[in-house]
Amino acid sequence: MTVSAHGAEYLKRYEDGDEGVRFQPLVYTGNFADLEPIPDGILGDRLMRQRMKTKVMEKVSEEDVLKDQFTLDELNDLNNYLAWNIWDVLVMRATEGVSGMIPRQEYEILAFMQEFYRYPEFMMLMTDQVGAKGIMDIGASARTQMGTKINCVHDWCLGAVAFGMGRCGLLALEVIEPNDYVEESNTILKFMQRVLWGKRQDGYILNSQDRYRCTIHEQSVIDQAMSQVVDFEGGSPDHDTFTKFNATAELLAFFDHYDCRLGLGDTGPYILPDGRILIIRDLFVNEEVYHWSDICADLPHCYTLALVLDPTKMGLQEIRVNDISTTFTQPKNYIPAIIGGAIFVREKWDTPMGEVYELPLSDTEPHLEKIREATVKMYDKTLRMSKRILCTNGIYSYYIDMILPYLRATGLYDEVCAKYNFWEIDQRVSNYYYEITKRNFVQVTVPQKIFSGSGYLPFPEGTDLRRSKYSIL
Repeated sequence: MTVSAHGAEYLKRYEDGDEGVRFQPLVYTGNFADLEPIPDGILGDRLMRQRMKTKVMEKVSEEDVLKDQFTLDELNDLNNYLAWNIWDVLVMRATEGVSGMIPRQEYEILAFMQEFYRYPEFMMLMTDQVGAKGIMDIGASARTQMGTKINCVHDWCLGAVAFGMGRCGLLALEVIEPNDYVEESNTILKFMQRVLWGKRQDGYILNSQDRYRCTIHEQSVIDQAMSQVVDFEGGSPDHDTFTKFNATAELLAFFDHYDCRLGLGDTGPYILPDGRILIIRDLFVNEEVYHWSDICADLPHCYTLALVLDPTKMGLQEIRVNDISTTFTQPKNYIPAIIGGAIFVREKWDTPMGEVYELPLSDTEPHLEKIREATVKMYDKTLRMSKRILCTNGIYSYYIDMILPYLRATGLYDEVCAKYNFWEIDQRVSNYYYEITKRNFVQVTVPQKIFSGSGYLPFPEGTDLRRSKYSIL
């Protein structure tokens, strides 16, 4: 099937000088209270980079990435950019912030803090194990894989969440100062940079720097995906089967990951020679490391969907695959424009790519039945848990899962469990459980600090890069 993409509006977004489409009317201030607010999207990225003292968010070389640490100015530039980037992705999905069953706001801020405290040690262990170049190679491994959690949302979370939101939360709770944990912050951000640079191979680290493109897959993966794509018309039985499968598996992927996007991973948009657009979507419906995922034991680790879109059918103005692995478009609803699809299965997280197999659309019903059954059981199990248990499980879903793919890739998962108490909650964070609901901290203070960007305080001028935290007074 061929479509005419000549002169398509969305292609203008990739031209130098184009400022993109505004996806929402809000603007960002952050640490730039004396300057004009910044919008979302392509224009926002450009303005943020123009305000930097360094070139840390321009295209950087392998030599730059292999340096042991960032300068203080680079740390502050990264801090400011990530604060805007976090705002840019959060405002697109702000309605997901509250769940009727799962205490997301509570577990998220506790997980952020847990990660900031604990990830630096694990990241140093992994770097010692495989070297800085080895960390970059782990990022690069995603280029030839379907169904891997070494993807942009996990890569992004290593820094934007563990450093950005974790530090922001601890500053807001007033348990650390702006000049604390500088060395550890450097460790976190260097690890993130190396993984992302290795994955992208173009000098950038974030999708927002590249007009929201995450076109990281090698041609062999695209060819494998397209070789099984079935063309169909909107409203046809195949279209209905494919979109139903996508929605049903996506719901369980969210639920298995405690109502968050770690269970979803998009790459693209890949502009095909015939004018269509390909999105490759991973839906992780069974993460065996979670104790609650036992109800998903009859399901594979991941379903990968190849979604083929007709940009002319929907009058596409812009398409973004943002840094939390999620596709957004203008106009918003791209489901009717899906004109082809294929489904692939990866049984285990370490199943070789040669054993990933196609699931024909005609054979989806037995899988859908198992997915629905697991979803119902997940609801039943969740409803019988106390708030504290739900909050602890939620912390695990972030803290464990965001770094899990890299611990697995370096062969250190078992070691950090046995020797470094990986699954234990830091005593400080455990105590914060009782603090975050006081004085509307989690309901009001945290969203204000994170959404406005005002909580991402810079490291003070003259701060020693070796500085950690030397007292709790």
